[in-house]
Amino acid sequence: MKTNQEKIKQNFEMLLFCYHTGLSIEYDEDNNTFKFYQLPVCNDMKPFYQYAYVYVNDITLFFGGSNYPTISKSVHKYSIRKNKWMTFQNILPSPLRDCVAILSEDNTYVYIIGGENGNNMPMSIHMKTEVSEWLSEEEMKKGIQLKVEEEDEDEEENEENEEEEEEEEKESNSEMNKIVKKKNVKAKY
Repeated sequence: MKTNQEKIKQNFEMLLFCYHTGLSIEYDEDNNTFKFYQLPVCNDMKPFYQYAYVYVNDITLFFGGSNYPTISKSVHKYSIRKNKWMTFQNILPSPLRDCVAILSEDNTYVYIIGGENGNNMPMSIHMKTEVSEWLSEEEMKKGIQLKVEEEDEDEEENEENEEEEEEEEKESNSEMNKIVKKKNVKAKY
């Protein structure tokens, strides 16, 4: 059983955007509590929902969306750190709603899959766009810094685990040696 000092603080943050509502929801797993914070919503986004979205480097990108009967081609960006919105001049090739956005494992591409078009027809679409098209150089560097910090933390954690395993192995070997010595002593008598 872990002591309080050994417990790793588990906090999770979720973002919710739908029409004119923007919320940051923090969950503290240790205390089983939620905190809610209101977030601004871009005026262009307020009438919409059913958009695809993806989170990368403290930025959430939004693609398309719907406000029946209007379906959007727009792309929006929300900076969590700066608490600012941006509407892009570049737009999607066709209006989309109910589509899904997926970030590539290396954070370099966004894949936009499926959805419905402006005529409410299902689309079997697969778009691939570079993250660098939507994020500034500064925002891209932030992601690289985060990745390096995560790798450093992982390496430190691996080293700590290896040290603990070595220590446990030494203790185990020491216990085995004691048992063997006791048996040898008993065998002599």
